[in-house]
Amino acid sequence: MRLGAVMVQSYAGPRRGTMMAKVLQRHWGVAVMLAMLGSAAYAQFVPPAGYSGGKTQPGVAVVTDPTAPRLTRLPDSSLTSLFQVDPSYKRGATTGSIKIVGAFQIEETSTRQLTAAWSPGFLPVTLSFSDGVCYSFQADYTGGTLSNGKMSKANCGSRRDFDEPPQPAPPPGQSLKLIGSAWQHAAWADQRAGGTIITAPDRDVFKPLFTARMDVSAIMAMSGPDYPGGNVTLVGRIGGHLTIVTLEVGY
Repeated sequence: MRLGAVMVQSYAGPRRGTMMAKVLQRHWGVAVMLAMLGSAAYAQFVPPAGYSGGKTQPGVAVVTDPTAPRLTRLPDSSLTSLFQVDPSYKRGATTGSIKIVGAFQIEETSTRQLTAAWSPGFLPVTLSFSDGVCYSFQADYTGGTLSNGKMSKANCGSRRDFDEPPQPAPPPGQSLKLIGSAWQHAAWADQRAGGTIITAPDRDVFKPLFTARMDVSAIMAMSGPDYPGGNVTLVGRIGGHLTIVTLEVGY
């Protein structure tokens, strides 16, 4: 409310009280708007890749809910070989780029298996499990990497369907199955070679950006507002284990 106080101080005289009321009304309007946006707004404004927030943080935060699925922070370098830019990708003279900024393994049990995952941005991610319980996976984005990963109970009814434009069809003869799309990125299961193909956004033609040797079940993303890049989060299995991987991508 400090801004409102400064604005009012620039006016003097009998209208001071009226101006104060108008300023307060404006601030309350902004507060109500942000409250209505809720968690979706938070997801859209997760800091982009490269944000630096200070000292190094632990990979996983201190557990506060012992019933939550156990998280393990995986070294980014241990998965690098599984994600490769498509060598044929070009946008003018520009080639594609990818960098893993966070990878977490999530423990499942015989009675708790992942059934769905969604997010309006690339984080946080809501995970729905077969026991009817949902958890929100969140992490801090500092120093260009994800840290302080944590799981907290979430509302299973929070899922929203977001309008995505139709995806360009792959060339005939390719055994690809659409997994999902987000911010015009699309994930395709390669039923012949295995793994997953991720396409670039804003394309009129099918154009792979990178491949992932990962059995992907859901994709989330958020593109930069003024540059050809952003972040992509993939949820799926690596070596049979439920894993979430977030990448910085350039196209």
